[in-house]
Amino acid sequence: MDHRLHSEGEWLETDGLGGFASGSVRGTRTRRYHGLLLAATTPPTGRMMLVNGLEIWATTPAGRVALSTHHYAPGVDHPDGASRLLSFTTDPWPTWTWDLGDGRRLVGEILVTRGRARTICLWTLVGPGAVSLQIRPLLSGRDYHALQHENPAFRFETVARGAHLAWRPYEGVPEVRCL
Repeated sequence: MDHRLHSEGEWLETDGLGGFASGSVRGTRTRRYHGLLLAATTPPTGRMMLVNGLEIWATTPAGRVALSTHHYAPGVDHPDGASRLLSFTTDPWPTWTWDLGDGRRLVGEILVTRGRARTICLWTLVGPGAVSLQIRPLLSGRDYHALQHENPAFRFETVARGAHLAWRPYEGVPEVRCL
């Protein structure tokens, strides 16, 4: 077990335009600045949190297991994906390895591209067979200094465009695309 998984360590990947992705070693967002896609809408300013994080579940023949953990209040973390973490490294970019509980592992990587507001998330199964992933983006479209609260103006519609999905949570907020 990697001792850093129990630390308060953090990681940060920048796009060179004023945007970034950042988070904690355990994968739990503990600051309003932690997120997967924080874009500079008028580089290098106009920073906006577009994707706070992901809810990730893996379904294996042995059952469904959480890979993500979210911090909701003091002492309230859910689901329990951090309990399955085996290792974390930032070399060459943030990479986590989870134990799927059936002898296999899943490696998750986050890459931020240089010169573009884009974050790439990649998962690789280590071991035989197949795994199904359910991934739910946690969208906001907020100023990066602000906190998000329930808002009836939020647009939940998903638009399918060929091989990708797109969301525009609010008018005037950049579109978020998933390829």
